[in-house]
Amino acid sequence: MREFEFIDRVMPDVPPATPEQRAALRARLFEQGHGSVGGRRVMRPTGRRGRRGVTSGGRRGSLRGRPGVMSGGSLGGWRSVALVAAAVILVIGAVAVLLPRSTPAPAALTPRQRLDAAAGRLAAQPHAVLRYWRQETEVITRTKGAGGYLVEERGRDVVAIGRDGDWYTWYEAVSAEPYGAEATERWRRSGSPRLCPARGCDPNLPYYPARSMDRLLAVAPGWTATLPEVLALPREASALKAELLKHYSDTSKANRDEWLAQAVRRLVVEFPTTPGTQAAAYRVLAGLPGASVRDDVRDPAGRRAVTIQAPVRGVVSSQLVIDPDSGALWAAQQVAPVPGLAPGAPDVIRSIVRRAWTDARPTPPPGCRNCSGRY
Repeated sequence: MREFEFIDRVMPDVPPATPEQRAALRARLFEQGHGSVGGRRVMRPTGRRGRRGVTSGGRRGSLRGRPGVMSGGSLGGWRSVALVAAAVILVIGAVAVLLPRSTPAPAALTPRQRLDAAAGRLAAQPHAVLRYWRQETEVITRTKGAGGYLVEERGRDVVAIGRDGDWYTWYEAVSAEPYGAEATERWRRSGSPRLCPARGCDPNLPYYPARSMDRLLAVAPGWTATLPEVLALPREASALKAELLKHYSDTSKANRDEWLAQAVRRLVVEFPTTPGTQAAAYRVLAGLPGASVRDDVRDPAGRRAVTIQAPVRGVVSSQLVIDPDSGALWAAQQVAPVPGLAPGAPDVIRSIVRRAWTDARPTPPPGCRNCSGRY
């Protein structure tokens, strides 16, 4: 039908008509063109003389019977008008049917709403406890080197906690490089010296424990938990906060909120908490005085994250960098003023490489001393 061709020309975004739609339009036009206009029967006028008018030659004459002119003896004019009107109505109707329905744009979420949504997805994940909880992280430290320029040190840290009371941990220094264009240029001008700590810097001690294991499950000052206690922590924010504060003492050097923030960070970053407890811990930390939720921070891999930022002491702040889709912890970062480092850039990053429960017993690297024990 040419009506649909017209739609295609003037409204190219309208989907093409289906064969069924074209057949339906033909049937409706045929019905309109045979004896009815708008549902009413057209009656042929009789016994009336046609109007007389002026012919093209300037003479008055009868207009009856001329093509396209309505007369008392013909319905051709009425029928033409009816067909045109019906076609217009049907074309408008076809356009209304064929136009896709507009979908309202989703409302933009605030950073806190993004965090709550991510925490909800995390809490819904299944959880199975096996023999050992193992976590591997990449530790990045940006500091002033011996040459007076910024150096970025990278290392690999492993910790494993067994349900049978065994623990394992070791750290390997991986690399040390000048950080940033200015530092790289100064390093080159000084002869490109080898930077340490890095692999090969100390062949006698390539692996060593980077944490004290005598208080492996020390959550915060004044409270050392057991593994069953950690696994049984509440999975709702207000209940978790109340449970943690049971272990707070007025003799602590930190005030109540500082102590609570420290406990929550430790649980999220260092402990084998359940997904529900971890999600609740996010909400507790985000609700503390001075804390904020941001969605403009990227993790070390460049992925945009939702981040909980909280003050620690003075001008130092900590960040939990979270996957906005799954709620998984991507990294824990410290932000402190370091000469030469851009304001707001983290100086210490602990990026999660892998964390999971496993039945495989960890094996410390050869030559690693004091890298396993009992808690």
